[in-house]
Amino acid sequence: MLSFDIICLAKSTKHGGICIAGIKTDGSGWLRPISNKRDGTLYPEHYTTKYGREPQLFDIIRIPLIRHEPKCHHPENWLIHYSYKWQILGQASLEQAQGLIKPEIQKNSSEPKLLGNFDKFIRYEDLEITPLKSSLAMINPELLEWEIRYNSKNKKTCRCRFCLCGNFYDLPITDPVWINKVNYLEEGIYSCEEVIEKLKLENFEPDKFRLTISLSEPFQPSLQTEKELCYKLVASVINVTDITKRLGW
Repeated sequence: MLSFDIICLAKSTKHGGICIAGIKTDGSGWLRPISNKRDGTLYPEHYTTKYGREPQLFDIIRIPLIRHEPKCHHPENWLIHYSYKWQILGQASLEQAQGLIKPEIQKNSSEPKLLGNFDKFIRYEDLEITPLKSSLAMINPELLEWEIRYNSKNKKTCRCRFCLCGNFYDLPITDPVWINKVNYLEEGIYSCEEVIEKLKLENFEPDKFRLTISLSEPFQPSLQTEKELCYKLVASVINVTDITKRLGW
């Protein structure tokens, strides 16, 4: 049976289920396990271990797989094996964080392009011509802010505003844990200091936030004449100080 061990660095909402992704512990890059459901969405029967546990950020997960199924917008996709349960082997060590995660953050934070361009989306037709080398990235954002606002359907939404080497991004958040935290805030734009203070977040430091960015499935905006777009999403929000305390590094 084919399997890979990954450090879970993204667990985000997707079509009523979730999307999980992580860096392989052998150093060979990112992996996104997918099911045979719509757009590869994962549901509890796919990712729950035989002990009833769900993977969390920084867990090391052993995932049984069938084959690599890359797409032009998601080259990291691997189809999961349905006859075997996932295993949680433990949590990432400090050595793994320094050897695998830190270089990933440094690489992606050293230039203003995010997943290949300066925009908040990539045109799917462009990806069909030139497939992405990676649809996932961890970054150290600059001038980070959090925005709570209501959309046209009067639903509260959470967004992340930041700069990367001087280029500004304004992206939606799909990390359910972070969304649950900031949903207590009223409409407005908040600095990291304000979020930590208002939500009384212990062991969080304003300059220690790191983000996992993922590209969405192709989506056609409301106007039928428009092309399909793949949007950039904040798939996980991590605070280094919080993780260090919780994992005992």
